[in-house]
Amino acid sequence: MKVKVQNKISIFGASALVLSALSAAAQETLPDEIVVSATGVPTPSAQIGTSVDVITGQDLREGQYVYLHDVLRGQGINVAQPGGAGTLSNVFLRGLPGRHTNLFVDGISLFDPRSNQVVWGDALVDGTRQIEIIRGSHGVLYGSNAVAGVVSQFTEIGGDMQNSAYAETGDYGTNRLGLTGQGRWGAADYGFAVSHVDTDGFSTADENDGHREDDGYENTTLHARADLQLGLNTGLEFVLRHTAGTVEFDGAPPPSFTLDDVAGKGEDYERIAYRLGLAHETASWTHRFDVTGYDSEIDSISDFAVSSTADAKRQKLAYRGVGALAENLQLVIGAEDLTSEYTDTNEYEVDISAAYALVQLTPNDALTATAALRQDDHETFGTEMTYRVTAAYAPDGPAIYRAAYGTAYRAPSLSELYLPLYGNADLQPETSESTELGADIFLSETTEASITVFEITIDDIIGYDPGTFQSVQVIGETRSRGAELGLSVSATDTLGLRFSAAYTNSQKPDAGGLGTMVREARVPRLQAGVTASWRPRAGLSLGASVRHVRDTIDVGNVVLDDYTLVGLTGRWQHSDTVEFFARVENAGDEDYQTISGYGTSGRAAYIGLKRSF
Repeated sequence: MKVKVQNKISIFGASALVLSALSAAAQETLPDEIVVSATGVPTPSAQIGTSVDVITGQDLREGQYVYLHDVLRGQGINVAQPGGAGTLSNVFLRGLPGRHTNLFVDGISLFDPRSNQVVWGDALVDGTRQIEIIRGSHGVLYGSNAVAGVVSQFTEIGGDMQNSAYAETGDYGTNRLGLTGQGRWGAADYGFAVSHVDTDGFSTADENDGHREDDGYENTTLHARADLQLGLNTGLEFVLRHTAGTVEFDGAPPPSFTLDDVAGKGEDYERIAYRLGLAHETASWTHRFDVTGYDSEIDSISDFAVSSTADAKRQKLAYRGVGALAENLQLVIGAEDLTSEYTDTNEYEVDISAAYALVQLTPNDALTATAALRQDDHETFGTEMTYRVTAAYAPDGPAIYRAAYGTAYRAPSLSELYLPLYGNADLQPETSESTELGADIFLSETTEASITVFEITIDDIIGYDPGTFQSVQVIGETRSRGAELGLSVSATDTLGLRFSAAYTNSQKPDAGGLGTMVREARVPRLQAGVTASWRPRAGLSLGASVRHVRDTIDVGNVVLDDYTLVGLTGRWQHSDTVEFFARVENAGDEDYQTISGYGTSGRAAYIGLKRSF
């Protein structure tokens, strides 16, 4: 299987002229890349009608990524974080808040009912084989929290036995330890990763504003999976993920109620996720039955003591069947039942059942089309039908043209409805539409360009009223539109260059009911980045990245400063079993904020050792 990183840069405007010029220059054949999560079946990327980024395990190792949200930043997705490691970061895929993007790790949704989003700050990437980012509305396959897109993370499993351990230390009193392994034992394939991060951190409230109290973070994550072959055509799969630790942060104490140093404030957390699956193959069908679960328990800390406890759970029963109706016609069918619970001083629960179907037709070598339909049945809000259609066209010549249109539906979460002080029981579901057009042009065996334009509209989005601190229904149409453009070049056998950019214009009606349109907070109008990787000799690799973010506002129309971040990485394979690595984050020591008033890391250096055995 050949998997390639597809990086997009955003440009809005005369895309047809750009595509025409690129097509005229194209001369080479299309690569055969495989994407798993876009349609539910492994499909060559030339047949995918939506925008997909694929990041391999090798990409992660060379970039020395620790947290998944930093991988997303590298793909032109904005991440706003209220402080240092472990704080609740918000991912803005295609200009929409984090509650519209879901994360699946080996088939388990890590969407947290209490936080009303994925807890991205705790998602580590040790042991990852591949990450797929599918952009645009994919609720037909993945449910209501996939209006902006879905991130799928797949971990290593099986093959020859491989084990490795690493240790890393660096600035802000940061230490990391990890152990990963994979292999085969009898009839079972297995893989695992154990990761530990411990850092003293820096002040959540920006040190440039005079704050000096460090806010630390600790995370220990175990991820393990096993596939057991029960017979010739039947297999049992098990995935377990356990994350536990502590995060410290500041607050806004009386009487000023402004962000300030607060000692002894934070959270102790424990999150457990699992999947138990049974798969059976026949001559023309594959049937899968899954039970997945997610349980998050949070102890809120105030004045160094537990002040409250909250528990959030999700459990899903699911069936998915994939069959070939003809040589060029595939069918995906599925049904699921999802129960979500949230408990603090009271207990709340909701059940959603759904059924869906997707048809993929390839009438000839050049054209692939899909049509998908889903019906959700929410115990509070009733039934809703959504659909999606896509097409991918790869005529003679190295170009792939893509088009997609879909609708989506998101019911209010339990926290939006019932969270003390913030909930609003009068909320109603959001409905949305998503459209995109794009092309990938392979100019040569070493050069690839891509362009995508998109628009997402949401009717009556659920927002936040800063005056009442409550969730509110923002009546009217929220619209996020933009473009993504990318260029990657293998300049020589040892030097690679990649450029990406994203333009996003995300606006919504004013939550105060004034009838005016306002920009979505924390969504930059423009992001651009360039990365370079160089292997000057066998066993040595060097990397550099530059990322620029500009034209961002925060809540209250506060203008955030533009900023540019520089990163440096290096890896030296000392022997077959020993590797040294080092990196510098924010090498230019840039002062910047992604959320007004909250601190970010200055220049920080890290060095480590990895041993394989």
